[in-house]
This record gives sequence, C-alpha cells and structure tokens, in this order.
Amino acid sequence: MESNYWAGRVPRRTALRGAGIGLAGLGAAALIGCGSKKSDSGSSTGDASRLQDNKGGAVSKAEEGGTPVPKDQVRVKPGLTEGPQPASAAERNPKVNAKYGGIIKRRYLDPPRMDLSRTNSCTIFTTQSLVSNRLARPKLGPLANPYVIDLEPDLAEKWESPDKGQTWIFSLRKGVKTQNVAPLNGREFTVEDVTQSIKLYLAGSQKDVFSPITKTETPDKYTLKVTLDSPKADFPKEVAAWSWLYMKELVDNEALRQDKAMGTGPFIQKEWTKKQRSVFVKNPDYWESGLPYVDGIELYVQDDANALRAGFKTQNYFDYPAPDKKTFTDVFEENKADMVGSTIPIAAGINTNGWQYQMKNPIFKDERIRRAISMAFDRKDFDLANNGGDNQSPEGPYSNSPMPWSFMYDKYPTAKVNGPWYQFNPAEASKMMQAAGYTTAKPLTVEMASFYNKNQLTGIVIPGINNNLKEVKIVWKDLDNPTHVTLMSDRNYKDMIGVLWGPPAYSMDQWLTPFLSSKGGLNYGSIEDPALDALLSKQRAETNPAAQKEVWNQISTLIHDKVYQTWWPIALQRHGWHNYMLNYRPHALIGATTCYAADQMRSVWIDEGVNPGRA
Repeated sequence: MESNYWAGRVPRRTALRGAGIGLAGLGAAALIGCGSKKSDSGSSTGDASRLQDNKGGAVSKAEEGGTPVPKDQVRVKPGLTEGPQPASAAERNPKVNAKYGGIIKRRYLDPPRMDLSRTNSCTIFTTQSLVSNRLARPKLGPLANPYVIDLEPDLAEKWESPDKGQTWIFSLRKGVKTQNVAPLNGREFTVEDVTQSIKLYLAGSQKDVFSPITKTETPDKYTLKVTLDSPKADFPKEVAAWSWLYMKELVDNEALRQDKAMGTGPFIQKEWTKKQRSVFVKNPDYWESGLPYVDGIELYVQDDANALRAGFKTQNYFDYPAPDKKTFTDVFEENKADMVGSTIPIAAGINTNGWQYQMKNPIFKDERIRRAISMAFDRKDFDLANNGGDNQSPEGPYSNSPMPWSFMYDKYPTAKVNGPWYQFNPAEASKMMQAAGYTTAKPLTVEMASFYNKNQLTGIVIPGINNNLKEVKIVWKDLDNPTHVTLMSDRNYKDMIGVLWGPPAYSMDQWLTPFLSSKGGLNYGSIEDPALDALLSKQRAETNPAAQKEVWNQISTLIHDKVYQTWWPIALQRHGWHNYMLNYRPHALIGATTCYAADQMRSVWIDEGVNPGRA
C-alpha cells in the first residue's frame, strides 16, 4: 500500500514548528558536517540502517596529572560528526584543565511538582539531578561510551552481592553533608535517608523498583543491606536509573517536597517559577572534590521550536537538539564559528513516540479498533515527513517499541519485527472497523490528548489516519506539560494520550514490568493481560541469557499484536552545542540535558574568553 497524504499535504517541517515539539524530535541529530559522509538521497534505506549498526566507536581515555593543555587544544573544533564527538585534550583531563565560574543557561520542561514518588517524570528528574544524588549513577560525558550503561559510585562508594544477586550490600560515603538549607541545615547524610527514600518510593511511582525487597537491614549508619525475593543481577542499575534520594525531612513532609527540592547535590535550588524558569546556585559544601565548576544554572521553559533555534543562535541556550538532518546542517551554518555536534543512534526504548489507549474505556477493549488505527497510520510517509527518511527500508521503517533494539538485535531492525498491524493497509483497517460496527456515515469519534509531539500529531498523524480510515474520526485535545503528566500518572484521560514512556531504564525488566504489568506502578494504559503478566514474570526469573532473550521475543510479539500502544519511527539523535561548553555529551540510551542526562552539569565547565556564560 502507498500513501502520500502526509508528504503531499503537510510541508516537511510542519510537524516540527511551533509549540510542543516532542522529546524524540527535539533530541534528534544530523549526519552532515565537517568531514562527514553524505548519504545518497536516492537510496531506499535511511541513515539509521547504516549508523545504528555502530554500537561501539572509540571512547576517549582519561588522563591524569601534567599541566594544562595549550589554548588551542581546550575546545573541540567546530563541526558535525557521525558517531560520538571525541573528547578534546582538555576534556581528557578535567582536573587540570577545567575553569571555575560562569552561569549555564539551557532549556527544560516545566515540572508539575518536585515529588518523584508521585510522578516519575523527566521534568522532575532535571531538578533532582542538580540538587540530589543516587546510590549509583551512569557514566556520562565525553569519556563515556554512549551506547551502554556503565555505573559509577554516587552516594554509595561501592556495592557487592555475596550470593549472585539476591542480597545486595551498599557501602555509603562517610562525611557527606546535606545542603545548608532548612530543614536539612547541613547535617550528615546517613543510611536512614536511604531507607526512608525506599519507603517513599514503595508507596508511589517506583514500587516496581523496590517491591522485590523482602528484607532491609542497616548494620550501621553507613551500610545498607537488602534481600530480594529472587536473584536480580541488574538491581544496582535499576536503583541508579530513577531513584534520587530524598532526605528524611522531605519524606516526612509531603507538602514540602511538592514545591521544594534539596538534598546532597552540587547545586542549591533558589527559584522555581512555574511555567517560566528555575534557578540554581553552586553548593559550596558539595562532597565531590573540586565540583561543581560553574557558579550556577538557569533553566528556561521553552516549547517553541523556532524560539529554541533562535535562542541557540543568540547563545541564550548552550545546546540545540535538531529535529532532522537539514535543520541540523542549517543551524550549523548559522553557528559554525563555535558549534559542535554529533549524530548517534537512539538505542533506548520508546519515550514520546506514539500514543496509548485507555484500556478502562470499553471501546478499546475491542482489539480490532486498536489494530485498525495502527494499520491506517502510514509510517513510511511519517518517517519521510518527520525524520527525513532516517528509517527507510525495503521492509518498512522500524517503529521504536518499549524494548531497546540494542538489547535484542545485533543490527538495527525494520518494520518486519513490528508485525502485521504495523504494515500500512487502510483497506483491511476499514474492514476491521466495519466489523466492529462503525461506518463512514457513523464513524467512531475518539479524543487524542497530548503535550508531547503535538505538531506531529496534529500536522501529520491525526489528519493522515482520518483521511485513510473514514470509519474513525480522531479529534485533538491540547494539553500543557503538567496536565499531560498528571492525567497520565493518575490514569485519568478519556480515550488516547501521547505516549510518555520514561524515564529511560537501565535494564530490560525496568523497561517492561512497571509499564506493562497489571500491577505496574507506571501502567498508564490500565493494561490487564494475564498472558503478558506471565511472560513478564518469566523473563524476570530467567537467569540464562539466551532463554531470557527468547522470552523477550515472545513479549515483543505479544505487545505488537495487542497494540495497547501505537508507536512510530524516530529520528537519529542530532545534538549540537557551543564548544565553549566543555565536558558535555548526549547519550544514546539516556538522552541529553533537557531531561535525563542533566546530572553531568556537575562536571561541565565554561571556557575562558568572551561567551554568554562569562559575560
């Protein structure tokens, strides 16, 4: 089947203009730049099929000691690269080369509250990553491999398991002080803060992370020992992914933790003006030696794509996530004196690409309706219109599912793995809707609500499906970000809502169980599927990697067949930044500073010279 409805009627970048650009669109990045190879525009395959085969790449090695490098070796030279942007000589040895001072300005998304136990959202992650810490954290920055999750110590200086993953012992850092703000007042961080955080999360959005704990012991105030209901080798990764630690004073004060953020982190929250900005200043008592380098960070709410691009050009924002290859190249031409950028594959599962159904609504209990809407969605044209054809393939463009492709496949997949309901077939979709009792004269009218990807949804997806499937009429409901995340986390939307599947997990089970299990704390679609529950439990208990991967394949087949959510192809990550901002890099699994990779701000510095950060 062929459909040029979207490409013919919607200008290529219509979906990317104006307010509400999605994270996937914002986080995309390009292939053209200094020294890069241009793909053949006449090819039947997109850049993803070539680039996303490359999961490795040279990772720069850290250097120690010595003297500061010459000035011409401090910054990365302007240009766009395929793959990770290598570290400059200065970035390989920050302790010698980093400079102190300056203010970082960047974009963020408006948080609904500061309480992660209620809403597990990147909008809150950004703030928590600046003011607090976790037991462990991912390695980020120019010396990290952007295609894998490698952990490093945070508030736990080490961890071990004496019995192959069923018992975990975390040894906490001694002498760590909380921020000197009321009610913490600079007291010492202890294991009680950890146990209270676990208690908080168990009663809220992260119960899936901590519910395997059957026993908690604290031999002393610097040691945490937890026993799980079964071995779980990835437990340290899972607590590193989402679980910033709330000090016990915040755990005990629900009202306070809605509006205030504080902890042991590198920055102190000074201002949060809803729908406008947040301001942070350097924590002078931060426990990590020599950090942070900058004096403060200012975060601004900016949902307009054109304003974001203009802000990058005027250097009001230090980084720019491009929606497509052409935009990335054009923005580089506007900023080629000091812009660097990289194109890397997004190796994670879904984030905001697609929509989900309210399974409490009797209409969507009929799987024919869910399948028909999916078949009426032309993903080939969507990929051309929205992504510049990054995912084009003779077998059709792959739509990112919740299951990271890099965990399951050696090479970047195609639409073949998405199954029959992801093939464009409006004629069959029409038959399904008629069998379900709907006609062109009396179509099914349903509401699509979202903040994320509103231009993709209103400019491409909804008009395309409505045109291809006359038995359905999708109407649009515009949301702001706090309303979207609240409706979703409370499971209180009517029909369909834009997917918000995150934050990124660091293990496959964490990508699946919280969101898909009938008892999952993040089961935003209210899915109740006994067969799916059984497979989720089976993969969780399986210790043989090959057998576990087979169960993952069964889960993938089931969720594509049932179409509880509908997903679309995503663009490559095309991310640029001004090269006077040093020690920063986006990550293929974790993302960029807008949300999930913001905690690297503790070690970013601003080069000396004339630039907005030091104006």
